[in-house]
Amino acid sequence: MYRIPIVRKLIYNGCRYRLLKYSGRPGPLESISLEITHHCICRCEMCNIWQIPQQVPDLPLSDWTKLLSSPALHDLCELDITGGEPFLRKDLADLLKWICRSKSDRFPKLKTVAITTNGILTDRVIEVTTEIAGLLAAQDIDLVLACGLDAVGELHDQIRNLKGAWQRLSATIAALQKLRETHPNLILGIKTTVIPMNVHLLHDIASFAREEMLFTIISPCIITANRFGNTNRIADLTFDDDAQQALREFYQSQDFAWTGHREAVLKYLESGKMEKPCSAGFNTVFVRHTGEVYPCPVIPIALGNMKQESLTRLLRNRSACQFRRKVGSLKECRTCTEPGLERLAWPFEGFTCLRYLYRLGREDFDTLAGHMGLYKYL
Repeated sequence: MYRIPIVRKLIYNGCRYRLLKYSGRPGPLESISLEITHHCICRCEMCNIWQIPQQVPDLPLSDWTKLLSSPALHDLCELDITGGEPFLRKDLADLLKWICRSKSDRFPKLKTVAITTNGILTDRVIEVTTEIAGLLAAQDIDLVLACGLDAVGELHDQIRNLKGAWQRLSATIAALQKLRETHPNLILGIKTTVIPMNVHLLHDIASFAREEMLFTIISPCIITANRFGNTNRIADLTFDDDAQQALREFYQSQDFAWTGHREAVLKYLESGKMEKPCSAGFNTVFVRHTGEVYPCPVIPIALGNMKQESLTRLLRNRSACQFRRKVGSLKECRTCTEPGLERLAWPFEGFTCLRYLYRLGREDFDTLAGHMGLYKYL
């Protein structure tokens, strides 16, 4: 028997989403992603963030705390911190401590702080994690660390264009696993960007993650002028017929745990058009290191800069309303394989989540929801 309160919630969310999309109005902001730095150690094959000139400044800590003090974030469930490499910021621990101190007043519903890292700075990652994990636990906040892992072994070094990257990442994962033994709120996983160089090795990556008890986010590379600035790499990052077949075989296997993403990607490989719900701009936004606020990290449509206007005003301006009416039908939406946006969209859009609950049954849906972290939004 399904959980009646969750069924009711999904029906309510489904109706609300369609009314919001028709009107262009935002929903409660449940997630925000902050690119706190563009600086990075690696020179990855699929990303050009590292090409941003070193002298271009990142926003200071005071600007980030000012943004996070916005009344628009009262319903925040998840805060994602990304870069570049977030652990390059010397004040990362200060930001996380401020979040702990501010939770009850500013975002009482916050359940997760997620940090994406390349895991190269082992000592720094362990130092900050050790310092902050207990403080977050005291506020009932999970700390999710997603480590970029693009191959098991030396190919990872080649993709990251950094000698010793695999060895350092392995050391970081091993040290974090020890910390996990005493910090149950520390959730560890890997994030793999699939490109032609590693598409035939995805089963090895999934096996490694399974053996090390790490969650997986394994998804094809996205070509975007906004987040990764990699439109000049189309020729190198496009999958040929052989690579597409390898992708199909992986997503058809039991090694991949995200049922919805699996099915969406398989249909995309067959039809050339991605079809899935999206709540970008409705319950989530992305903020670049410059302060520019985007409803979607993939699409280069900015709502304005947080240094000039409040987040509340940016979410309700004309550009934001127009974007929300068009989301899902824009050209970038037809090729978007970003799984993180799916995880946010399913509960908010409602009906897709409800269909999977009905189709899978409660036990299998609970497993899927646990892997994707859906219940924090329900």
